[in-house]
Amino acid sequence: MPGLGATGGKFQLSAGWRYASADRSYFNSRYNRQFTELWGPKERLSVLDVTALYRINNRMRVTCVVPIPMNKFSMIFPPLGIDQGSRHGWSVSGIGDVSLYAQSFLFDPKDHPFENISLGVGIKTPSGNWNAQRFIPNELGLDLRRRAAYPPAMQPGDGGTGMLFGYDAFKVMRSPQILRGTTLFSSGLYLANPRGTNGTASIIQSLGVPLSPAFASRTTNSVADTWSLEAGFSSQIPRTWEHPLLSKVRVRGTFNWSGLRSRDIFGNNRGFRQPGWAMSFAPGFTFQHKHHMLIVEVPIIFGRHINPGATALPGAPTVRSDGSIAPGGINPNRQMGLVAPSSISVRYVRTL
Repeated sequence: MPGLGATGGKFQLSAGWRYASADRSYFNSRYNRQFTELWGPKERLSVLDVTALYRINNRMRVTCVVPIPMNKFSMIFPPLGIDQGSRHGWSVSGIGDVSLYAQSFLFDPKDHPFENISLGVGIKTPSGNWNAQRFIPNELGLDLRRRAAYPPAMQPGDGGTGMLFGYDAFKVMRSPQILRGTTLFSSGLYLANPRGTNGTASIIQSLGVPLSPAFASRTTNSVADTWSLEAGFSSQIPRTWEHPLLSKVRVRGTFNWSGLRSRDIFGNNRGFRQPGWAMSFAPGFTFQHKHHMLIVEVPIIFGRHINPGATALPGAPTVRSDGSIAPGGINPNRQMGLVAPSSISVRYVRTL
């Protein structure tokens, strides 16, 4: 959850921005060159969030997160490469799914100031629009009309009331001397979405091609479980203790592993979803002055996996002898598995 961390006051307000851009599709862990060159997909995910934390007492705190996505997607219609199609795009923005999360330290912070673990539970409300529609053509670049924006990551919400389960842990090193003052930290968050599908027409339906029975259960979007694990360190720059400005800067590095599950722990798994995972390492820094803190990270992806088959799209446009274009058969390699090679995350935190 954004904004969680040590706070010396009752309240903590923060504002964050995360940006990622992707134009490459993946099949399993391999670059899906054919799909990428034919469809030319381009996805931009830009999310602001406003986060408020209230410390109930020395051990318990509550956090509320209000995300504001501003996403954009485009691809080539018909998907026959940039020389034979036209690029169409659409953007979606608005208030996303608001979350409320409560957590408590297992040990009294007064007795354990250098290490502790907190456990948390919460709820994610379906406050974001999960059926935002834009003027989108079918797969052949025809029949321009209002359709549900896709891929599912474009939508501000997922349409489900979800349960949040998580933990946070930290340890401040006091020995050996070379690591003294370095903070090790880890966190995890699981979102369980019991709802099966949200009724929004999926990309399978919006492409407007004849469907085989294999796609009958994927015409609406699924409400999927997601998860995230994180571990990292934060350390002061050596030999800067007496420098008035540099002493307030800490370097940090974070490993993150996050994904979207193929099967939920509660409810059914019907509908169209794009399961997979990505691993990243994020170098960054923090700058703290009195009650103000700035956190900057640049996650760099070094591993990814898009589950094969789960995101397969129907049809395969073909060019007839007369030059006209028609939908064709099923190709299991047609996967909308976009993964950004890197991203940027900036957060300002104010303790009150």
